[in-house]
Order: sequence, then C-alpha cells, then structure tokens
Amino acid sequence: MTRKNEGDGGLQVVFPQKGVVTLERSAVPEPGPGELVVRIARVGVCATDLHLLDGHIGDPFPLVPGHEFVGVVDAVGPEDDRGIGVGEPVAVEMLVPCHRCDRCREGRHNLCELDDPVRHPGPGRQLGVNIPRTTLPFAGGYATHLVVPRDGVVHRIPDGLDLDTAVLVEPLAVAVRAVERGRVGLGDKVVVIGPGPIGLLAAAAASAAGASEVVVVGGRTGRLALARAFGATETVAERGHRLVPAIRERIPGGPDVVIESAGSVDAQLDAIRIVRRGGRVVLAGACGSGPALSVPSDDYLLTREIDILPSFLAAGGYERALALLAQGRFPFASLVTHVYQLADVERAFAAVHERTDGLIKAVLVPPSP
Repeated sequence: MTRKNEGDGGLQVVFPQKGVVTLERSAVPEPGPGELVVRIARVGVCATDLHLLDGHIGDPFPLVPGHEFVGVVDAVGPEDDRGIGVGEPVAVEMLVPCHRCDRCREGRHNLCELDDPVRHPGPGRQLGVNIPRTTLPFAGGYATHLVVPRDGVVHRIPDGLDLDTAVLVEPLAVAVRAVERGRVGLGDKVVVIGPGPIGLLAAAAASAAGASEVVVVGGRTGRLALARAFGATETVAERGHRLVPAIRERIPGGPDVVIESAGSVDAQLDAIRIVRRGGRVVLAGACGSGPALSVPSDDYLLTREIDILPSFLAAGGYERALALLAQGRFPFASLVTHVYQLADVERAFAAVHERTDGLIKAVLVPPSP
C-alpha cells in the first residue's frame, strides 16, 4: 500500500484506481454553509468496499470508501439547521437525498432520483460508494474526517449506546428496512436465508417486530449457533432441494415471509420455493453481476400469488435501528469480531475476503487526535 503526504492532521484511505489502495495524509476539512464535519470513530468493512476496489461496482475512482461509520461532530458550518452541536456522537446515513424528488417526498429517499451521470449510476449520492474524491474530497468513512453535505441525514446516537456497538447501525438499518418491506408483524413465521451480518441482524429485527418463529438458514454452523442469540427459534443447515422439506417439517405450509440476505440466485430461488402461498419474499442480498434470476412463473409465482419485494438500503431505518441497538435486547457487539487500525486496511480486506478466524464483522478505527 502506497503512503502519500498531501496535508496535515487528517488521514484517508483512497482507491485511486481499480485494485489500488493508498493511505494519504490530508488537511482537516472546514465545513461550508450547511455542512458538518464528523471525526470518524469507527467504520465497518463491508463486502461492497471490496467489490468497489475490484471494479465490480461502477467506476467511482478516485474514491474514499466507507459507508458504515459513526463519529463525533468536530465542526458545524454556518447555516446548518440540524440542531446538532460539536462533540455530539452521530450516525450519518450513507445516501444523501435531494429531499425534493417524488421518491424523497414519499419517504423513499433510498430511491432518490438525483443521480449524477459523472458518478456511478444508481439511486442517489452514496457516501463512500459513488461520490469520487474529485467531486467531494471528504465523502467516505475510511478517514479521520468526513464532511456531511447540506442535504445529508444525521442522527444523534442515544445516550448510553457506545460507538463500538453503534457502528452496526447501517447494516441493522438495512435489516430493519428488509423486515419492514416484508411487513413482518405479530405472529408471523419468518425464514432468513444467509447468516451473515445482514441475515443475523434481520433475524433480530424480525423477532423485535413480533415474529413468532424465526428460522435462519445457512451452511456455517458457527454462525447458525450465534443466530439463536439474535432471535432465531430454529436453524437449518440445508439448501437446494433438501431445504423445502426441512422448512416444511418446521413450518407446515411454509413461512409467511422469507428474507433472502445471502446475495445469490440460488438463495433467491430457495426463498421463492419455501415461502407459503400468498407469502412475501424480500430480496435483501445483492447478487452483483451474477446470473439472472429465472423462475417458472406459473408454478412458483402466478398460481401462488407470491409478493417479490426487493429491499435497497435503509430508508427510514436508522432511527429504529439506533433504538433497537440501545435497547440491549440482543448481543450486537458480539458481531464485531475483528478490529483493525485504519492503516491496517489491507489486512482487514484480506480477512473479510478470506472469511478467516470466525470473522463476522470487521471494523476500522481511525487514529485519535
């Protein structure tokens, strides 16, 4: 990894181009009108970050990555009307909505229509994902500082919720959104496919929403054992043609809701096969550029009236996620299994890529002032 000195007091991880990681000194930013400067305390490492580095998600280079971050307000710009002061711990939503398009006005700012053709195509402006450093130089969480634009959405972290746990707010908000898309309610029977961070958090969110049964499906026995601490009433280690009878044995007729978080076409097909007639399938796992989903519509969809509900990012989920984290009902901090200094980002990437040593969630810690 190349190191560069371009300023004083700040530090950033930069993807200058596909496959290249640099660690660069930078100036400490000053907030402009309506902006906040946040000193990053913790930032989660997401598989999306590795896909960005590999060039599998558009061409946003040069990029400061990192979209799962929490920190403390370091400076407040003139004209800022959020009412958040210096020193307050905050979580910042990764998508910066325009607040003006039809999707934003209906409360679905995760689908904001303000897309810039210079950036990676896709909904809205995503901090640490599709805003190049040349457009906004402090727009990613793999850094000591981040500038929240005027339109950015900021949430106070509740009293008593430590930053080591609060760093999970973004993936938990994604899970909360998936549960809400599936309209999970009191007494529902839910299956979650994929015991990764999103799947385990979805199990917790479904349990908190009132599900009477939560079955987590996956192939890793260690994670399945952990799933019970996150609201799973049962776990299943089957897949493919063996999964349907395994689920029917536990939930005759099939579950009301299946949340697919594994991010594969096979898992999506499994979800469609096992859901009950008239049930809901939530697609919360990104499949990237893999094969297209092909489903016999008459046998699986038409005659069973299944609702297929994609779930993207976390519109409205952050406040509910922060509240759930603060309740202490589930051992959220146990999901953070690996912690690295910001300068050790490549070690963190290798651990996430290889899924070694029981890794569930890796977190980077920028240097303190």
